[in-house]
Amino acid sequence: MSAGLDRASLAGIFPMDAATPFSCVHLGIEYQGEVVRARRWSSELGQSPKDGSHFKIVLLQERPRSGLPEIIAPKTAICIPTARPGQQARRIIGEITAAKQAAYLTRRDVDAVIINNALRDRQHDLEGQLNSEESSRFSKGNIYVIDYAGPNPESIFDGSDPVQWMEKLAQWILKHAYPSIPLDTDGLPNPICEDDTATLFASIFRQPGADSKLLDRLGLALGLSSTNPLQCPVFPLIREKIGATQASFDEVHRYLAYDVGLTRQLASLYLLLFIRHQRPEHQIQLNDAATLHLADGGGLLGARLTPDLIPLIAWDNQLPTKAAVIGPASPPRFIDAKHHLSVLCPEIASCSQDEATKALSQLVESIGQSIATASQVLDSLDTNLDGATNATGKLRTALEHLGQISGHDYVHLYQSVRDTYSSLPELTYDLATLRQLVLLNDDASEIFHAQRYIANANVPARRFANLAVDRDTLLTALSPSRLTGLRGRGWSAITRDVEAFKIRYTQAYREHHQKFHDALPLFQSELLSTEKKLAALELLNSISELGKPPKASFEDDLAALPRGPVPCSFQGLELELANEPNCCECHISLDQTVPLAELARLAPQIDAALATKTRKLSRLLVEKALAGRTDDHWQKFLQIVQASELSSLANTLDADLVSFIKQVLD
Repeated sequence: MSAGLDRASLAGIFPMDAATPFSCVHLGIEYQGEVVRARRWSSELGQSPKDGSHFKIVLLQERPRSGLPEIIAPKTAICIPTARPGQQARRIIGEITAAKQAAYLTRRDVDAVIINNALRDRQHDLEGQLNSEESSRFSKGNIYVIDYAGPNPESIFDGSDPVQWMEKLAQWILKHAYPSIPLDTDGLPNPICEDDTATLFASIFRQPGADSKLLDRLGLALGLSSTNPLQCPVFPLIREKIGATQASFDEVHRYLAYDVGLTRQLASLYLLLFIRHQRPEHQIQLNDAATLHLADGGGLLGARLTPDLIPLIAWDNQLPTKAAVIGPASPPRFIDAKHHLSVLCPEIASCSQDEATKALSQLVESIGQSIATASQVLDSLDTNLDGATNATGKLRTALEHLGQISGHDYVHLYQSVRDTYSSLPELTYDLATLRQLVLLNDDASEIFHAQRYIANANVPARRFANLAVDRDTLLTALSPSRLTGLRGRGWSAITRDVEAFKIRYTQAYREHHQKFHDALPLFQSELLSTEKKLAALELLNSISELGKPPKASFEDDLAALPRGPVPCSFQGLELELANEPNCCECHISLDQTVPLAELARLAPQIDAALATKTRKLSRLLVEKALAGRTDDHWQKFLQIVQASELSSLANTLDADLVSFIKQVLD
């Protein structure tokens, strides 16, 4: 047949002597296969399909002259027509060719569009007729497969659509090859494709390119439970295939992909997840020359995939060609340990084993010295700035973990890293923290002073909103966790902000200090007067003839008012706040105020209560006078106090006078 036929014809869709990729959905998974059209039978056509193909369909144009085709590969179907293409088929092919030539010759005609549309319709009709001829030939022919009887050709080659023929035959092959799989994918609304695997892998480990919706949609069907990954239904198959020793990665991978029916990429995904979760620990040994990339864009330096490395690598479709064996963990070679050791010492990447031994010995000693320095720095800083010291506790834990790394050779050092850190990013973070703490060593004293100054500089937000925000920001930036964090601004940048804060704070404090001490004398004078009145009230309350004491108790409220410091000798520019945020003499803070309003509320209440008592006393004494009392007690009392004068009574009343009043009233 002509290779120039339209794609709607059998020859156009499946060119002669070529393996055309073809996909088919079975049990919710899209399987890749191939369709081969050949003029005559050859033994190569009965061989297994290329890697990645789960089925192979061969369409012969002519029947073999003698015997049946020998098929040695499963999941392969050989379709043999009943006879060679007849005269009708050749006529149709000729007309299709003529229509194409006519369309080409008239492409510049004034009526080219109309002519081409007519020729295209005619070509489409001819292709339908040609497909019907092919359907008739193949439906009356034979379909050969290995191990069992092939399907009825009439049920496969029904209709005139070559794509539907191949879909029905591919589904028949897959149904017999994989009647079931260890996954619950059959009910998915959309099939799982090979391209989904890379996104699934990225989503499982939250890498760039992740799609959480895809994981939510496919995770349960694939047995990828986040709550208990070891319940994955594929893992028992892997354990059984591997056994107790190292197994060929290719054999295990092909078993999952072609015998179990998981597809190549799904098989790679499950093998990587098996390494991630299986205990006791298993590993994948790579070919020494293999190259794998990390999700962050870097390269894997070692030749072994261990559980902690699986979340870090980028998806690689070619993993089966790069992996050698899979099985239980074994002692590492130097090349196997290289990636982990390079996190500790980047120079290891270009070192030989002998060079690395010396470098690692020096590294362990250097880490120990740095830990000692970092611990001293942490002890010298104000760790209370990290809230409940949780963040500082993490810094100390980081130093403790780094202190557990030890070893006299690369094997022991590698194992020490593996035992201490389940995740290499944690080791990277702890090393960065260690470096940051060591860098702070020269400035530790200055940092501590800044921490203490800002922490002690109390700034009420209701009166100094912007200054309070600046203070809180600086306190956060000065916390040990921020000073050592990768996102921290660094001490050199923070120190400028500290000095700027001090300037603004000093100006606000001096103004506050002046106003405070201007208001303090009047307050203290009024407080003393009110205290005397309260004392007089309490003495009068002890006289039963004056009635019960008032329900309100003023003693606690008045005692709660701070009396304030003694007058301060520093004023204005004399007030130096470079080293301490408060006045060195009076020690008032920016949030400390003179409680004039509180005293103004209490004093009238005490005055009123005292006036009530004195009026009662005055009334009783007047009654005594009207009764004509003239004894010595009465005469002496009149000489001591005027009953109606509140101020005189408050200033002169004491316990002796109260006792004398009681005698007068008796």
